[in-house]
Amino acid sequence: MIQLLVYLRYLAIAGQLLAVAFASQRLGLAIPLRPLVGIPLALLAFNLASHLWVRRRGEGGAWALSLQLVVDLIALTALLYFSGGPANPFVSLYLVPVALAASSLRIGPMAALTVLTAALYTWLLGHHVPLPHVHGGDFELHVTGMWVNFLLSAVIMTVVLGRFMAIVREQRQRLSAARERAMRDESLLALGSLAAGTAHELNTPLTTMGLLLDEWAASEAPPGEEDLAVMRTQLAHCRQHVRALADLARRGAMGETSVEPASSLLDGCVDTWRVLRPGVTVRVDDVSDGARVRVDPGLPQALINLLNNAADANGRTGATNVVDVALARNGTRVRISIADRGPGPARDPDERAERRGLGIGLLISNASIERSNGVVRQFARDGGGCVTEVELPVAEVVA
Repeated sequence: MIQLLVYLRYLAIAGQLLAVAFASQRLGLAIPLRPLVGIPLALLAFNLASHLWVRRRGEGGAWALSLQLVVDLIALTALLYFSGGPANPFVSLYLVPVALAASSLRIGPMAALTVLTAALYTWLLGHHVPLPHVHGGDFELHVTGMWVNFLLSAVIMTVVLGRFMAIVREQRQRLSAARERAMRDESLLALGSLAAGTAHELNTPLTTMGLLLDEWAASEAPPGEEDLAVMRTQLAHCRQHVRALADLARRGAMGETSVEPASSLLDGCVDTWRVLRPGVTVRVDDVSDGARVRVDPGLPQALINLLNNAADANGRTGATNVVDVALARNGTRVRISIADRGPGPARDPDERAERRGLGIGLLISNASIERSNGVVRQFARDGGGCVTEVELPVAEVVA
């Protein structure tokens, strides 16, 4: 708000000097030129200092805005003192600082500024330099001045209140986005807790199954060796995934992150995904030049979810079973592109909800990627299909 006030003050100072020049040169009024020119120049010096302060240190708090408005009130009072006091048609400009205070300050400073404005106006009733009379045209000149004052007040109020409403709308949008992120993070935390509980509950039956297999192997008529080997291999995989799931939940709850090469992150996700989807072909193009990224515990699973979405999208059209993945570095960002030949990006929330794999999986993916300071975008692929882009910031390596 102070920055906007500084710019408006430049315009006000120019208008004040033009008004003084018009009254003295065109109308021939015998007004005290020295104070009426010196006051705007002093206000200009204050405005230049305020402009420099704002650029170097920011706008400050309510006290800084209050100081700016008090200075404007004092300058306006001084100008009115030398130009007719309450008889000056521009005396209603006192309402502009009051309106700014009402829209930007708390009740205490706003009330104090209003009282100060009323006191200054009251003081002018008995202390001012009268305007010289223009014979035969005093009333017409006063009416013209009131018209000009109305136009100036309308413009100032439109600009200030328009800027104020724009700030309010921007804050509402930020608040809405923060609420959405909080909801996604809460969903992710709930799923993490569920994963930890599932890991604990699955560990016991898996151990029991292992003991039963050992008993079968020692019995008089055990199953075939090949079947036993397959069962043992699957059990090993299950235990490995359970441990990984529990570790993921623990790291997610503690907020731990790691820095690793983007190519290693992608290779690990693709290797895991190939085991889950052996019937799908994935083609990887890696030109990341060794870039490293900060990895949130849920980020690998988020990328696997996106790979699953791409494979599911291919299955809906039956055009191909190939998923194309590209990894590239673009300045300070690393871009992972996952392309499919499915029906293309969903156009509305209802359509996204109808598509399998684009519900809670995409929700978790977005939350995990945002926690890694990344962004997700989807757009149509040339020739049909969808491209999902994940951008992550390059992590600086500390020696």
